Amino acid sequence: MDGALELHVGTHVDIPVSIELLPGLSVLSALADALGIPQGVPVSRRRVVRKDCPEQLMETMGPLTASGSLHVPAVLSMGGATGSDGIRDEIRRVADIPSDSLLADLERTFGGEVPPAWRKVADNPADFLAAYRRAAETVWDSVAPVWRSGKPLLEREIERVGVASVTGTMSALLANLSPRIRFVDGNVLLPGDAPRTNGVAVRKMTLMPLVSGTRACVHRVDRDGHAYIGYPVAGLAPLLQGETSRTGRGADALAMTLGELRAVILRKGNQPVSMGTLADLLHCTAGTVTYHCRQLEQAGLLSRERQGREVRILRTLRGDALVDALS
Repeated sequence: MDGALELHVGTHVDIPVSIELLPGLSVLSALADALGIPQGVPVSRRRVVRKDCPEQLMETMGPLTASGSLHVPAVLSMGGATGSDGIRDEIRRVADIPSDSLLADLERTFGGEVPPAWRKVADNPADFLAAYRRAAETVWDSVAPVWRSGKPLLEREIERVGVASVTGTMSALLANLSPRIRFVDGNVLLPGDAPRTNGVAVRKMTLMPLVSGTRACVHRVDRDGHAYIGYPVAGLAPLLQGETSRTGRGADALAMTLGELRAVILRKGNQPVSMGTLADLLHCTAGTVTYHCRQLEQAGLLSRERQGREVRILRTLRGDALVDALS
């Protein structure tokens, strides 16, 4: 499912963007982490999964990450209803697919020639599917408590995406999904170890918040140009450490859309202010301020101008409108 991608969505994201809650994708992300593709899963949780998945079982799952990133053929992908029974039904459904269906999907996925990493699967698909089910159920046992306790965060994320859609600030939201996901010049840049694919045009996008790890990222683009992006739900880190999620009623709508630091920067930009002054006000480094200002500039919310030895920022008309709308 993963791979280096550059998705062209337009400077102001002029494509439909929706959001789906699919716990099965958090299962796949956590499984990738256990297989050696870092997803920001806490060490204690990773140890539990590896302990409950014998080495032989993990070796069977190896083809999923043999390319250096998570690669799940379509027939093995999981979404699942939000309830615990729903995802277990989804795991059983995937594991019970006929062997012929798996083989046919592998041939479609790899253009007719199954790569070496998948040949053992092709030779004995029934054993692989049984192992896949066992591993997925073990991972879900770890993910399920976080998914349930993260319900307030997931509900807030639905609201955050809705606000961005209504206010025309989806570009700012995409720039604030994850440190591993960037928004530059109208393109969403996604991580991966494969050679970068430049400027893939997409016609619509579905965002899928994950609870597996703070650096989680799964993505794919269907042949019809529908892009799917899985990313860590905002506020996940404390939840993974066992703390109760804190979202609060009446949350700052601007901070919810942009993130707290960028919301403060945008509010300070109602008049020219230097980057150095911002760094002092925010108690962070100049590099951190520069990074966040650059993302706001890419979203069309800020302008930067050099005056002598200083770089000053100022809100654009688009930035003014966003602050007014969300205040």
